Amino acid sequence: MSPPPPGPGPAGAAPAAPAPADVAPAAPRLAVADMALRLTTPFARGADRLELTVRGQAVDPYDFHVHRALFGDTPRPLYVLQARADVPADTVVVCTVADGPSVRLPLPEGLPAGTTAALPAPAGFLTGIATSTLTGPQEQWWRLTALLGTLSRLLWVAGWERDHLRRQLARTAAQRSVGQATRAALGLHGAGLGLTRSPGEDDTAYRRRVALARRWTLPTPAGFTAALNAAVGPVGGFDDPLVADDANAELRRGLLALRVVPVTLLPGRSIDAEGRTGGTPLPLAEGYFDPYFLVPVDTALTEVGPPPPGPVPAGTDPPDPGRVQPPVAGALRRLAGLLTGRALVTSGFDPTAPDARATGRAVLLAHPTASPGRLAALAHRAGFDLVTHRPDGLVYAECSPGELLSVDTGAGAVAEGGQLTVSMSPAPPSGASVRWWVVRCGAGGGAFAGAAEGTSVTFTGTAAGRVIVTAELRFGPHTLTASREIVVLPAPLSDGQAIGADGTRNPPPPAPGTPLDPVFLVRHDDPRVEYGTDPNHHLMRREVAGRLDALLVLLAGTAGKPVVQAAYTPGGTGLPLAGRELRLTHPSVAAGPLAVLAHRAGFDYVRVDGGAVTASQAEGEPVGVLAEGLADGILEVGATAKLTVSPAESAVGTLGVLSWSTGDGAASLLTTAPGEMSVRGERPGPAWVQASYRLGDRPGVYQVALRLRPELSGHVLTPAQRELITGLLGSLHPLGVEAVTRELTGGSP
Repeated sequence: MSPPPPGPGPAGAAPAAPAPADVAPAAPRLAVADMALRLTTPFARGADRLELTVRGQAVDPYDFHVHRALFGDTPRPLYVLQARADVPADTVVVCTVADGPSVRLPLPEGLPAGTTAALPAPAGFLTGIATSTLTGPQEQWWRLTALLGTLSRLLWVAGWERDHLRRQLARTAAQRSVGQATRAALGLHGAGLGLTRSPGEDDTAYRRRVALARRWTLPTPAGFTAALNAAVGPVGGFDDPLVADDANAELRRGLLALRVVPVTLLPGRSIDAEGRTGGTPLPLAEGYFDPYFLVPVDTALTEVGPPPPGPVPAGTDPPDPGRVQPPVAGALRRLAGLLTGRALVTSGFDPTAPDARATGRAVLLAHPTASPGRLAALAHRAGFDLVTHRPDGLVYAECSPGELLSVDTGAGAVAEGGQLTVSMSPAPPSGASVRWWVVRCGAGGGAFAGAAEGTSVTFTGTAAGRVIVTAELRFGPHTLTASREIVVLPAPLSDGQAIGADGTRNPPPPAPGTPLDPVFLVRHDDPRVEYGTDPNHHLMRREVAGRLDALLVLLAGTAGKPVVQAAYTPGGTGLPLAGRELRLTHPSVAAGPLAVLAHRAGFDYVRVDGGAVTASQAEGEPVGVLAEGLADGILEVGATAKLTVSPAESAVGTLGVLSWSTGDGAASLLTTAPGEMSVRGERPGPAWVQASYRLGDRPGVYQVALRLRPELSGHVLTPAQRELITGLLGSLHPLGVEAVTRELTGGSP
């Protein structure tokens, strides 16, 4: 095969021909191009690429003589197509090849604009391009690039996901607009307006109806007020007597996160980590695997059955039910804590298995007393990413691919200047090497003493904060990594010094935030604390109280009690007035070490001043929500838990109106007794419950308050005027919005 004749130009392309009348839409630069710009000159050979010119259905002649002249080798190109516009599903791209068979690229799901797909390797130079569904000049649809170096191909693989995520993010954001929403997203816009899509109605026709409905049902407050005033007419000499107020009242909220789990799993059913149930699940992608990195099952917690009988295929490791990948071993330990009696692993690592047991990522489980359906439900709760109740009565439990290495950091904390032994397991196989790295995550810092190589190293904390240590094991062509966090604790603070939660020295204190009524403060009463005689020393925000509780745990065993010298200060300003600052001392712990403990307890800002410690906290949600009887927020399907809120509704009184909400459909709210709210598990999955106090008499969310303008204060509408306004609201007010007329009707809504 002989290449087409070369042409002049920096890439070796033929002379440019006049552009067609239709100008191709611009396409964003490939992620591989962005990443290649950051490479140094020695890597240019590997990142070389060539932009090809498409005209009509032809590809301009090209060759690789510039690449050969610069780098001395003939490339093996990977051809990448980038869509300039959204390509519809079931499109097939056919490229003709000089002196060779054409290549076909089916796109059954289409291709979003700006994203890429790789062509099958052709036997020669590309000469033309055509598609089964796309009309007109193909340069309107495609950008064609030849990746000439190995590094450019690797960068394209790494950047492919970035290109797709960038486009999918734009498409997702566009779904918020009726004008750009499509399919199910457009249906959600219509559902909110009570519009049902007719059978066979396409997006264009349905979008027109939704836009018309929004125009009539979602007016602006000014337009809504003008329509009412025009209909009511003058009142008391004013042509516009009515005012519509949609400024929402202040809310004080609290959120409770829940996880709804099944009680049992029916035979033949599966459940994934998000609680989605179904039949046959999709397999998870495998990463690199070697049986060397499997770990033993803890037989003190879980029984292990015998290996399967029969010969072992040549060249494979024998099956071993007692060896699994580290994530599976961790999930089995958690499962043991949920069971009475030990579960039995009947199958673990098995190279001949048709599922993830082939790499030790899954096990088959049984139990002497728990039913298979119950065992499957508990395996899901324990953190297995995919659980199946098999028809044969066994439970298949699988974990997603995770780290094959384990890093042990001991206590996970070290003082500035202190040292900590960090180790990796298992020991590296013969011929492998281990290298350690420190990754800074902010103010924290650390370094390894001596060579950062081998199974264990010594870590020295150099700056307070959090750092990540990573073990990198190189084994032949493969690289394995595992990471763990280490907290570097500050040295005792001197007088006048402060530290932030991330270890930053002398940062600004937290912003004062929104003033809070004292009813939303909690009363901290703990016999381990000395509060003095001022009752306000007991009052603080709930986020501050939580950090104080953590500090008390760290102070366990010390002589004497911590003293709260100041907390909520009614006559103060800033953080003391907000109940978000404590002033602390201790009879046996000096201020410097006490500040270190307060920092470790999680306070966002700690300062030593005048022999005392000032500990402050950033603003959080002021309302607490609890579900009685739940451990770790776990709620079973069909179970009900009573909800409590702090401060209680009786304590808030007329200051605010309590409301409850939930979402995602995994849980529902119900009233189980007068004045009692409960949450019920409906289906597996994450869920939340929110309690909100609406303060004052301003309208709430989806409410608009109608009143007379201030100049008509004291004016009383006639019954006929009130009736007219009520009738107009029945036909004019926006769907989903409540018009509150209490001030117009003398107290009636």
